[in-house]
Amino acid sequence: MSDRTETERLIAESSEETETAKDDSQLLRRISSQLKSLGQESVAVEVRDGFVMLRGNVRTFRQKERLHRFVMGLTGVRALKDLLHIDPVETVADREIALHIRHALDAHSELPLGTASVHVCDGVGTLRGHVRSAEERFMAENIASHCRGVTRVINELNVDPLEEISDEASARAIHGALSYCDDFETNGVTVSVVDGIAVLRGEVPTLLDSTMAEELARMQAGVRAVDNHISVQSDAVDRNSAGKEKVNGKSNVKTK
Repeated sequence: MSDRTETERLIAESSEETETAKDDSQLLRRISSQLKSLGQESVAVEVRDGFVMLRGNVRTFRQKERLHRFVMGLTGVRALKDLLHIDPVETVADREIALHIRHALDAHSELPLGTASVHVCDGVGTLRGHVRSAEERFMAENIASHCRGVTRVINELNVDPLEEISDEASARAIHGALSYCDDFETNGVTVSVVDGIAVLRGEVPTLLDSTMAEELARMQAGVRAVDNHISVQSDAVDRNSAGKEKVNGKSNVKTK
């Protein structure tokens, strides 16, 4: 390699590093600004090469969830590592927490009565039992996470569908759901299903697009679990600047 070629390579690498550092700095400012507006300035943020790490304490699972949605909706975020801990304002006895979770699960119209057995130790709830779909499994964990006094949920629920659905039918259902949603980008996503495990691959503009694709796949009949291998495009156009930033986690999915 000639000296000139080596010099050009070093200049190109230096330029890329400078641009990456600039992008990371912009992401850090936007996330820090959002934390300030939410009154969560105690949360520490680190950004490196598009990988975001959050550390610190929040009061509720809802606060944690809102922060996740905001960060994942930012163009340039390639991955999110969550080291946040839930530190409730009030202390609730484990027995009361377990009762709250059981009542919340039984009260939900889309879950059958007695969906899970609940055990709570030091604010950590463990769910055991059987559910009919991956969506019910996720729903039960989400409901339990929002209950007063819960700091973490361990989900040991097993998916046991009431009827067997072929992998081909599940894959078609996922393809149809992805193509029918116009609120996020899924054009580059491919789907395969083996033994009820849906595998998603491809590239999308934001981490939130990847998460929403996973959520849609999980809702389809016959899906026991979702293995998400979708990556985030490094050169995606910033849709947030076009006024389409997604901070509330809602998606406009068309219904027939």
